[in-house]
Parts: sequence; structure tokens; C-alpha cells
Amino acid sequence: MVRIAGSMARRHDDDVIEYMVFTAIWVLNSEHLIGDERYAALKSIPPNVMRRPVTLGDLRREIPMPEPILTTYVDRLLKKGFVEQAPGGLIAPTAVFTEPDMLEGADELYGRMMQMAASMRNAGFSFGDDQTHPKEPS
Repeated sequence: MVRIAGSMARRHDDDVIEYMVFTAIWVLNSEHLIGDERYAALKSIPPNVMRRPVTLGDLRREIPMPEPILTTYVDRLLKKGFVEQAPGGLIAPTAVFTEPDMLEGADELYGRMMQMAASMRNAGFSFGDDQTHPKEPS
């Protein structure tokens, strides 16, 4: 997880907290789309109209940190264009996810997540329907 956060923070001037705030915003924007086959592929990016705006209150519940610090990071993300103000709150716009740096970051994130899952499987964890490492009988 630390390697994942560190590599993704490069897109945020090596600021892991900024990366976490940005990630919380886009996850909250799109978590209602989990299971929607139209957006199941890594690069199937939902349009802005499908994103649900997130409020500062939503962010505070997701990332427990003092409001002045959270507000500072939200302001930075707004200035950089990673986040936009929309009716009802904040969204991470589709255009941000189609930038070459973000696409490269998504590929790197996916690779690191797959490495982490493989390491966990090697340590005895199993995931969902994975039959390569069947669960022990109870």
C-alpha cells in the first residue's frame, strides 16, 4: 500500500495527503457505479454527468482530518484543475483521468495492485471465486 500511495503521489507533487484527498473525491463521485458493466474496465471512464458531487462533510467522514487541512488540500486540487466545483459539491472531472500522466498512473496502480494480490495469495490469502487457492474447510 505504501508503494502504491508513493507512486501515485508523483502525480500530486509527491504529496501523499493530496493524493489521498483526490482519491477520496473521485471514489465518492463514482462508488455508486460499482457493478455497472459500462465502467468495469480499467480505462472505461464515466462521464461527468454520471459522477455524484461530494461535499466537504462527505470528505471529512471519509478522511478524518482537521477541516482547515482538508480545505487547504481541496483548494490546491481546485487550483490545479484536478477537481471542479459542481452543483452539490466537488467532482474529479473525466478530462483529468484521460491525461497521459493519469493514464500512466492508472496502469502503474493496476500493476502494483496485481503484485500486491499475488503476494497476498502467496501468503495464503484467497479472493472471491479464486479456485487456485481454495479456502480451508471450517
